[in-house]
Amino acid sequence: MKKIFNWSEWSIATKILFMFLALSIVSMGVIGYVANINIRNLGAYALDTSTALGQRAIEDSTSHLNRLGEAIIQQKSRDVAKQVEMYLQNRPPMTVAEMRADAELRKIVVQSVGTTGYTTLLDPVNAEIIIHKFPGQEKNLESLKDILPTFWALLKSSAAGRTAGYYDWLEVDGSINQKYAGIEPVITADGKTFNLWATAYISEFSLPAEETKREINAAIEDSRDHINKDVTDVQDLFFIIFTVLVIIVIGLALLLSRVITRPIQALKEGAEAVGEGKLDYKLKVKNKDELGDLANSFNDMAAALKTYTEELKNTATENVKKERQIQENLRIYMSKLGQAQEDERKRIARELHDETIQALVVVSRDLDDLASPDAKLTARDIREEVRKIIEGLRNFGQELRPSILDDLGLIPAVKWLASDLTKNYKIRAEVEITGSQRNLPPETELMLFRIAQEALVNIRRHSQATLATVRIDFAENRVKLVIQDNGKGFEVPPRLSDLARTGKLGLAGIRERAQLLGGSINIESQSGSGTTLTIEVPL
Repeated sequence: MKKIFNWSEWSIATKILFMFLALSIVSMGVIGYVANINIRNLGAYALDTSTALGQRAIEDSTSHLNRLGEAIIQQKSRDVAKQVEMYLQNRPPMTVAEMRADAELRKIVVQSVGTTGYTTLLDPVNAEIIIHKFPGQEKNLESLKDILPTFWALLKSSAAGRTAGYYDWLEVDGSINQKYAGIEPVITADGKTFNLWATAYISEFSLPAEETKREINAAIEDSRDHINKDVTDVQDLFFIIFTVLVIIVIGLALLLSRVITRPIQALKEGAEAVGEGKLDYKLKVKNKDELGDLANSFNDMAAALKTYTEELKNTATENVKKERQIQENLRIYMSKLGQAQEDERKRIARELHDETIQALVVVSRDLDDLASPDAKLTARDIREEVRKIIEGLRNFGQELRPSILDDLGLIPAVKWLASDLTKNYKIRAEVEITGSQRNLPPETELMLFRIAQEALVNIRRHSQATLATVRIDFAENRVKLVIQDNGKGFEVPPRLSDLARTGKLGLAGIRERAQLLGGSINIESQSGSGTTLTIEVPL
């Protein structure tokens, strides 16, 4: 027995299998709990079903009894109406007062309907009660038109002949209750038409259904108590089973955790010792399973690490020098990268200030002028200016990073700039390529593209030129970019560093980009003789 339960010889797979066995027991408890819930739901369903059936039976009984009551009331109205009509047609014509004073006629008219109802005689045309069980109610009914609209509608519809329906009635105590009336016409000897109303509370006919309802509800409550008791007993049993299983699983988990974590803890202590530099540390684990193999591998690793450490000490000085060189190179690279990004931000800011903001200022002034009585501009003019600004911003977005540069390279991108200048601004632009054409480093192509782009933008905005030429000359160790136009030219400042100060922000940006590439810039221009811009970049 001791050999069978020798935990140190069990494999990890065996231990995991055992753990799954314990989890299966827990699963049984969960299944039992789910079954318990289903039993409870089944009991609730049975109760709900029986309740629904009982309620439906009660509703059906009440409906049938109500319809029976309606039929009785309607038949009563026909019977009494026939009696009254026979009496009146065998008598000389009578006035309303004579009819009310005729005791025999009153006896015929006023008859019981059920236990709470009675019959009465009304004049539907004049809206007047002729004979009523309570003489005090024998009056004109015009005052009830707004108080009892359902009664008034039924009264008016009865003038057309036989009818029946529900209506609200004002009781002697001032309350309003619903009643049902069967209405039958009565024709007198002189041809007048009255209505015989047989009316009663329809609820008195469904009283047997109410008694049945109370009995059914009592039976449902007894069933509910019994089912709830059985469900509670089952729940208690499942809870006890579940609790026992949880305790068992917890015990097994603690035992298995102790068996598995003991060698892992030893590995942890060994790793901490090696981390502190104790490379002679050896793990003492007696397990013969995978954890034991891991401990032996750890000891071999520690011995090998000790050997490697000795070798590393011999090359430590050289590695430190290499690390310092790498850090210095990285610092220089990050510095240049940050400066390049900052320079690009400054260029974009200058471009926005030079065109978009100035255009918006003009639009603002035009709007002020439009608001004045003697405005010379129209809303269409201002809309056109705004369209131009939008188009400029769209072009600016394209200029920031056209996809053609990444897809096809510098030469196609420059040709695209020239074709755009010709197509959209009616300035003929030509591109000439000399030397051995080849691909340049991406950063160099990007900077040269930006220089050409800025130069052509300056030609379009300021030069009033009709022709622009872009020449790219490839040499063995350098590339030269020459951009020339036949525009009006300008006075070049004595020092190129003064370009920004004199308002030549575009040329200042070109100079900055050329310097980032380690190249040189030369500007030749005079008023009325065009401009030549030469950029030379080493490779």
